[in-house]
Amino acid sequence: MFVKISTRGSLLLGVAGLVMGSGALSAKATAADAESADATVDSATGSARRDEIVVTGDRAINLASAGTKSDLPLSETPQSVTEIDSKMLADLAIQNLNQAMRFVAGVTPETRGSSAEVYDQFKLRGFDVPTFLDGLKLFTSPTGYASPQVDVSRIDRIEVVKGAASALYGASSPGGFVNEQSKLPIDRDFYGAVSASYGSYDQYRVDGDVGGKLGQGVLWRLYGSANGADTQQDFGKRERQTLSGAVTLGAGSSTDLTILAAYSHDPYNGNYGAFPLVGTLIDNTGADGDLPTSFYGGEPNDYFSREQMGVTYMFNHDFGGGWKFHSAGRYQYVKSDLGIVYTSGPQADSESDPTLYGRSSYATHEQLNSWVIDNRLTGEVRTGPLVHELMFGVDRQVGHSRELYAFGGATSIDAYDPVYGTMATPASPYDVINYSLDGYVDPTLTVARQRQQGIYAQDQISLGDLRVLLSGRHDWARAEVDGQVTKDTKFTWRAAALYKTSLGLSPYASYSTSFDPQAAELEDGSLATPSLGKQYEFGAKYLIPGTDILVSGAYFHIEQTNLLVYAPVTYAATQVGKVRSKGFELEAGGSLPYGFDFRVAFSTQDVKDVEDSDPDLVGRGIAVVGKGGTSVNLNWAPRSGPAEGLTIGGAMRHVDSTYAGLATDGTAYSTPSYTVFDALLRYNLAKLGTGFEGASVSLNASNLFDKKYLTSCYAAYSWCWYGNRRTVQGTLSFTW
Repeated sequence: MFVKISTRGSLLLGVAGLVMGSGALSAKATAADAESADATVDSATGSARRDEIVVTGDRAINLASAGTKSDLPLSETPQSVTEIDSKMLADLAIQNLNQAMRFVAGVTPETRGSSAEVYDQFKLRGFDVPTFLDGLKLFTSPTGYASPQVDVSRIDRIEVVKGAASALYGASSPGGFVNEQSKLPIDRDFYGAVSASYGSYDQYRVDGDVGGKLGQGVLWRLYGSANGADTQQDFGKRERQTLSGAVTLGAGSSTDLTILAAYSHDPYNGNYGAFPLVGTLIDNTGADGDLPTSFYGGEPNDYFSREQMGVTYMFNHDFGGGWKFHSAGRYQYVKSDLGIVYTSGPQADSESDPTLYGRSSYATHEQLNSWVIDNRLTGEVRTGPLVHELMFGVDRQVGHSRELYAFGGATSIDAYDPVYGTMATPASPYDVINYSLDGYVDPTLTVARQRQQGIYAQDQISLGDLRVLLSGRHDWARAEVDGQVTKDTKFTWRAAALYKTSLGLSPYASYSTSFDPQAAELEDGSLATPSLGKQYEFGAKYLIPGTDILVSGAYFHIEQTNLLVYAPVTYAATQVGKVRSKGFELEAGGSLPYGFDFRVAFSTQDVKDVEDSDPDLVGRGIAVVGKGGTSVNLNWAPRSGPAEGLTIGGAMRHVDSTYAGLATDGTAYSTPSYTVFDALLRYNLAKLGTGFEGASVSLNASNLFDKKYLTSCYAAYSWCWYGNRRTVQGTLSFTW
């Protein structure tokens, strides 16, 4: 069953709307002024940076909204939170969220490698996690492929919150969640940016961003992108056109309203297939070497298109006296059409013809509609020496998905000498063929309706240098899949404390719980009950005095119960699983003397199956979950002298071995660790003289030494995925 494990996993019945503390009120002016258009402030480090090619919103240094739904400094947040700003996205020429997560501790990145960049697929602390946009959950299809993806041209910053977070956000993964924040209007008369890139695999990207004031308190912004590339595998290509517009009314007053609309058209989404296990991770003894990374096991006419549209509002009102109200909501629409032929795993005949592999076919037509709204009231009160920052909220989320799909057979293919055109790609679910019966497969229609509402409260207590965080939430969730209805209620909570010492060191401890409703149908015909999670985290944060360098370290221990366990081949589901994840993470970043800045992320983790209906799986790892990794970024941008305006940088990315699970013969496999290097060269053309103000040129190389490696494998399904080979791209940018 190809479609099932290609999605994000179990159904997430909605997470309480994460309302970012920034909203429209924090969207202040940030682009450089007319006298120094190339200087700005890096929101991650606070250091002066050069050659900014994107216009971003100004935020206080080292603030994070997602962990507490407030602008609490990272150094005072008793939880692991990683922030990636738009400056880093631009510096590293990052094309999607998958690539951004390469530089976050605790992440097994790009689990489907170069074959699935159309989706954001990674593991955080060993788990699939939901994604939010502008503080509101992005619904994904519970059964298929209708899942949204936010283009990087829209992103102002990314916040990765690690660990159980249901106490404020409702149904969620114990691994955490990711929030992407859109670019919003900023308070300047007129500003803009444009950039154009071209590189390997005919990769191209043209981004534009312009905005300003229409009058007193009225701000606007319009931005978009046209981008695409040929994929690493033969016959595939990506193409996207996306446009976003936003307007803020009442900016700078006690009441403001921002409306944001976005549209994306993806006529081509690349090749969504897999490589066989034998010929990649396992040597094919009957063939000469491994399969090339360019091999595609489908047909040239395979297709995968997607259309996305969303409208968001953000409303703020300041009552005075420290009390504020915030409301945000979004309607999201996603449509996708997919028709593919894919290698179905093992060799068709390993002895007589070892290079011949079996294939299958699949087609789907899907639609997803979702509505999310979140409201919160915040204020401050004092009780003796205690200062309480209170929050009270209520939210509601609704998602309706409809999928028409069919699985069928396909002709075999010689992977080492492929001949295409032996069959047609199914044009629709009605055109999928059952070769054994010499007829068409009857499509299956799946209709799922998800609904959740919750109430939550939080108290941030300050007593001198002691910070205590108490959060609690009660949820009511309902799911209906093909007429079957399940209802769940759950209370989740969090308790955490952090102490700021005079040395800049802040140790903390926290305990939090999560729940994750699952609308999957079990083997006995009933619907699954929610999985439950709990996490202990102990850590410390050190803001080195007199610098912007923040060092964070954390030990975590997570347990998740009531997990769905799927049988290979039949994919029959039972609910007896339990997973334990524990590990240590370290992140650091900031400015160094002589124009250097750095960022380091290190993690080591042990994720185990501790309870399963299959005793052979108990004590083993979880498929496509890695043991950890290390990334290091270092840039040099001298502030004076003959090299001023030049930036030279690089990155090292090391990913430890990733567990692949048990093959059909009972053998356990893991993909080997890999290390790749990236490079950056950029020059501020304004240093050449008058006429080049605001212009810069850059060159980026990813996987500089063109290493061939596997990101992950599913041994039980005989599938593997290659990582991205070397890509080089040049970019010309201009800001004003």
